[in-house]
Formats: sequence, structure tokens, C-alpha cells
Amino acid sequence: MFVQALVALWALAAVVPHARAGDGAAPIAGLSGLTIRVDGEDWGSAARDEVETLLNAVADELTGGAAHGLVSPVVVSYAAGSPVTLFDKGHDGEYRVHLSARNRGWAQYVYQFGHELCHILSNYDHRAHDTTRRTTQWFEEALCEAAGLYVLRSMAVRWRTDAPYPGWEAYAPSLASYAEHLVAEPHRRLPAGTSAASWLKSTLPRLSADPYRRGDNEVVANLLLPHFERDSARWVVLRYLNLEAVSADGIAGYVREWREEVPDEHRAFIDALASTLGLAEG
Repeated sequence: MFVQALVALWALAAVVPHARAGDGAAPIAGLSGLTIRVDGEDWGSAARDEVETLLNAVADELTGGAAHGLVSPVVVSYAAGSPVTLFDKGHDGEYRVHLSARNRGWAQYVYQFGHELCHILSNYDHRAHDTTRRTTQWFEEALCEAAGLYVLRSMAVRWRTDAPYPGWEAYAPSLASYAEHLVAEPHRRLPAGTSAASWLKSTLPRLSADPYRRGDNEVVANLLLPHFERDSARWVVLRYLNLEAVSADGIAGYVREWREEVPDEHRAFIDALASTLGLAEG
């Protein structure tokens, strides 16, 4: 599934004009307040400052221009393999993120970094070495998959008129096409005639044992995504996840504790997410 997505991305990138950050044009500065530093020179045909500007744009999109108390820097490096946010931070407390995107396939950078930044915003490090977190970690993975899809779609719209460099408007269609390719993958849909609640009930034992069941997480992501697209300001709820110890009541307790942590104005939104997955009934 992941390989198919990459093939589709490469095909899209091949038809996009190679608009470059150049001619003395300055990028639009990041507004999120996050410090994002791109390390290394392993980005292929992409310049490091271009990658850094792009990742700042992703952060702006997901945070609404406010980091909501996140002060530690985020250091991003290239590494082959699956993208990952490392549990162990750097010497100065910085978050360390590895992306596998290279060259000028901006859609892949957006998708990967949107996912990884979601983990950071979700306080993944509060329970980094807690082995019991595994039973509910799939929910965070699904949220972060939804975040990757969200930033792709949202930035595709924004870049039509407000790209970070002059000329990058040409890339907006590739962001949109990549997002739609992913969202429409057949394995991301519920089986015909099956409700989300019944699907999750049958799938939950496998998810609790292995939170990295990508196909199952992507089903959940597609269910959650419309809620955030209706109200993008709700991404702030990520900052209240994982603040408590793992509940003995499994995923229902995990979501309930999340609801208790968020400000009152966001509780109805958490209820809506829970209802979509059939958790509101117990």
C-alpha cells in the first residue's frame, strides 16, 4: 500500500513544473512559533532552506499559527526507511524527526511531517517508555495519519494563492492529487454494511496488540478526518492527549481522560470523535 502511494507520488511529481525558490525571493516565514531546523545535505535536489520553509508551512497549518506551549526545537533529518519521531530527544532537549522524503516531491514531505509533528503535539514523549501505552497507541497513530491527510488537503487549497515561494503555486494540484489518492484507497474504507462501532469492536484486539497496523489505522483516520476538516481550530486538542497514565479501561478510558483534560469548549468535539467510533456507547 505504501509503495503504491509512493509510485503515485513520483508520477505526479513528474508532471509538475520545477518551480524553484530563487531569483532573490524570500520565503514566507513560519508563524507557528516552533523552531524547526533541517539538518544535513541529504535532501537530493531539494535545498535545505526550501525543506525548512516547507516544514514551517506544515507546522503553521496544523497549529493554526500557534504552537500552544510547545517550546522545544524540532530537528529534522533525512533517513531511509519509514518516517519516525524518536522517543529519545537530543542533548538540548530537541525533538528528533527522521523523514524519508527527498528531492522535490513536496507532497511526500507534507504528508510525512504532518504525521510526525502530530505525535509531538500529542505529547507522545510523556509516555515514551511506558510499555502499557501500546494498548491505546493505535489511536494516536490514527490521529496522526489524519493529520498528514489534513495538511495535504489544506495546503493544496492554500497554495493556489498563498504558496511559501513565488512559483510554488504550481505544486498545489500535486498536493491535492496525492491526498485524494490516499484517502480513496479501498483498504481505508469500512467493509460494506459494517458500522464503525462493529468494525472497531472486532478489530480492537489486534490494534491493542499491535498499534502499527497501518491499514487499520488508516480506516480510523478516514473516519476522524472529516471532523477536523469541518473545524480546523480543533487540532489544538492534540495538546491535551497523553497527559494521564494509561487507563485500565482501555480505549474508552483513554478517550474519556482526554476529554477531561481539554478545555470545556472542546469536549463536545471529543464526544463527536468518540461517537463516530462507537465509543460513546461504552
